[in-house]
Amino acid sequence: MNDLRLMRHFESVYRLRSFSNAAEELRLTHSALTKSIKALEQGWDVKLFHRTTRTVVPTEAGKRLYPMAVDLISFAQNVRVKTQGGEHRLQIICGPAILDSLIQPAILKFAARYPETQITVETMPPNLAAEELIQRRIHLLLYHEATLRQLPYFEKLRVRNIVDEPYYVIFRPGHPVAVTGQAMQDIVKFDWAIAGYDNLFETSLPSELQSLLKSHGFPKYRLLSQAACIDLATRSDILTTVPKSVALPLIERQVVQGIPHPGNLRFSVNSAVLTDAATEPTVNHFIDCLES
Repeated sequence: MNDLRLMRHFESVYRLRSFSNAAEELRLTHSALTKSIKALEQGWDVKLFHRTTRTVVPTEAGKRLYPMAVDLISFAQNVRVKTQGGEHRLQIICGPAILDSLIQPAILKFAARYPETQITVETMPPNLAAEELIQRRIHLLLYHEATLRQLPYFEKLRVRNIVDEPYYVIFRPGHPVAVTGQAMQDIVKFDWAIAGYDNLFETSLPSELQSLLKSHGFPKYRLLSQAACIDLATRSDILTTVPKSVALPLIERQVVQGIPHPGNLRFSVNSAVLTDAATEPTVNHFIDCLES
């Protein structure tokens, strides 16, 4: 148990690259944390950090230890939860459109089999979300396929396609866009509100399309809520884009008008878990619930 405590101290110093910040995070004194790292180094007969008054740089041994330390801490946390008989937790990070479109129906299906499982779903910039998964602080990522493929840890992920459907452009009835040619060069001239639209997805677009969008300052509004974008589109001349499955019911009720997105842009959602992680049955079942 003492080694596990020291491992947590090592992980914090490595991740933050600072004894002071790690001590604050761990609620220890700087002196106590320094003694912990020295005890770990002496006990294992290895040097883990090169330390100066201004920098903390991991040694090669420290770099080798870090991913294993993360695994060990995560494993210990899972053992504790299961031993105590507590409710299992499922932690997910996804994009805003996914949160608004797919998560609620999946939770209702999932709860029928795992009624005791607690679920937390957040939105976060993809690079930060990937770091959370690599550190095993979450179980599952849900992002557009183009975004996942550009993550720095993509080769460490086990990816599964969940949804693939067209995007639709929606706008209020009587919007002036309805009398344009409705090509990309026509509709990009209007103001847009987009849910998410992270930089990784943007850079995955064809270069000509990227140039066209940037030349018009697209999008004018980036929001972390698809519902808010839809509300703006129904109440103003702002345009937004949503998955076909979201657009069609709104169009049928005549809340909005809509057209397939020019260029055949698609709402392609993939799930991602760590390749080397033993996936919990609850994670696999939640992914199944997203698909069905």
